Amino acid sequence: MDGQVSKPGEYTLEQIRALPRIQQNTRHVCVEGWDVIGSFGGARISALLAHAGADTQAPFLTFSCADDYYETLDMATALQPQSLLCYEMYGAPLERGHGAPLRLILPTKIGYKSAKYLTSLTVTSVLARRGYWEDQGYPWFYGL
Repeated sequence: MDGQVSKPGEYTLEQIRALPRIQQNTRHVCVEGWDVIGSFGGARISALLAHAGADTQAPFLTFSCADDYYETLDMATALQPQSLLCYEMYGAPLERGHGAPLRLILPTKIGYKSAKYLTSLTVTSVLARRGYWEDQGYPWFYGL
C-alpha cells in the first residue's frame, strides 16, 4: 500500500486476514445482464485503510492486479461497510477462478469494479487512469 498513508509498505494476506473478518452474502451484477448471489468473507477495505493510516480525505483508491487489470474507487465506496477485501467464498479460501488470493467485493457497484487478483492499493488525490473498462468507455462510478 502506498500513496497518502502514514504506514506505506507491503501488507501480506496474513496481515489482512488478521483484521476483523466480515461474512456477507453479496449480489454480483454483471454489465452483461446476469447476476449471482455469493457468500464472501474478508476484511473491510476501511479496516485496512485505518490500519495503514490512510488519509481518508484523499478522494480515490487505485488497485493493480496480477493479470494487468486495474481499477479505481471513490473513497466513499471504499469506506462503505460492505466493501470488502475478499479472501474467502462460502467459508473456504477463495479459488483462483474467483480472484484468489484477494479480490474486491463491492455490493454497491457493477461487477467490473470488483477487481480480482489484487496486488497493490494506492490512496491518491489524482487519477492517472480510471479503470480497465472505464478507460475503454464504460462508466466510472456505476453505482447500483
